[in-house]
Parts: sequence; C-alpha cells; structure tokens
Amino acid sequence: MFLTGAWRLAVFAVVPVKRLDVSKRRLSSVLIPLERRSLALAMLEDVLTALKASVVDEIVIASEDSVIHEVAGRFGVSYFSTSAIGLNLTVEEATKWCVRKHADSVLVLPADIPMVTPKDINQIVDLGSARESVILSPSFNGGTNALFENPPKLISPRFGLNSFARHVHEACKKYVRLRFYCSVGTVIDIDSEDDLEKFIEIENFTRSRKVLEHIGYVPVKPNSQVTKENAKRR
Repeated sequence: MFLTGAWRLAVFAVVPVKRLDVSKRRLSSVLIPLERRSLALAMLEDVLTALKASVVDEIVIASEDSVIHEVAGRFGVSYFSTSAIGLNLTVEEATKWCVRKHADSVLVLPADIPMVTPKDINQIVDLGSARESVILSPSFNGGTNALFENPPKLISPRFGLNSFARHVHEACKKYVRLRFYCSVGTVIDIDSEDDLEKFIEIENFTRSRKVLEHIGYVPVKPNSQVTKENAKRR
C-alpha cells in the first residue's frame, strides 16, 4: 500500500491486453505474425516487471487470451477475463472489479510501454495521492499511456484517437484535481514502425529490445548499421 499521511492507499493497476492473434497489426509491414506475438508478450512482461517492483498492491490483466492468462499466473498477478467490445468497456469492467476488491485508486497502463519503470509508476501514484485526483501521461501521438484515478471511476475512460485531450476534457468537466506526468518510460508506446525507431534509438535493457535483437530488427552493437535481415523488411 502507498502511505499518504496517516492513510494507507490501496493501489490497483489494470493492464488491458488484446488477443495475441490481433495485436500489433500496424507492425505487419516490418514484423511477421510470430514476431509481433513475441514482441507483444515481451512488452507485457516488461510492464508487469515494473509494476511488480512498484508501490502497486494488486495487478490485474484484462484480456481474453489463454496465453495471456498463463503469463498472469507466471507473474503472480490477477487475470480478469473479459469479452467486452473495445478498450474503454474493458477498462470500465476491470475497474469495477478493482472497486469490488476494495481498491482506493486505480492505475491503467497499456501493455506496450516497455520502458516504463517502477520510479515512473511510484511518481504517478505520489502525484495522485490527494483525493479527487486524476493523473495523465501522454504518448507521442496524442494518446494516453497512463491514467491514474484516486478514487476510481472519477472520469470515464476515453482511450482511442486523441485520448489525452479527451481525458483532459473529462477531468475538467468533473472539476477534479488534474496533474500530468511525462518521462521517456511513459511517452513511448510501440504501435508503428516509427515507434519502433524511437524505441531502438534509446539504450535500454528490456525484454522487448532483446526480442527485437533476436529477430534481427535491432543492431546488437551500438551505432552499427541496420542488419541485413532488418533491411530486407523495408
């Protein structure tokens, strides 16, 4: 639990994850299906590793994929099976699950921000320690890469195109305390080839980078030429 004054805040985290057979299709021009699957799993594991080392008390993966269910078991986190249509309904259902489990606050993190760190997560929670608080982290493309609510369900999730601006609008309508958090670890999500290029330009030791190196997308040696295998993809 996160201690704020004399109050111990029960912090839950929701990680919504698409089925692996439909994930990361925007990377199809540079990665074959098996490679996209491997990358999606590695990114999820990077996010879970950061969450496990943070102040978060309970982590729940919201998905409808049996392999993702196995990952949840391996990491010792909860799994919420959902057939909700769309990300926003999935987040709403998972947040209700957290409330039933007595969550005082809920952090929603996507499964494709592999460079997020425990420090990022702890600072987001710290920023939102006051009641009636919403903390938002933007992505490079105007999306939302973290949504923290204390208490839960202060605003409706508005994930999708231009979600950051829409979440800001929602928070302003509700007159809640709104703050922002931005770091290298939260701003980079991997949805496109451009995102991959941003990711590989930054030195990191994530599982995701190791997967990309293994399939030949990332030069193993710093400052080296792009590998022949990667060049053939372009």
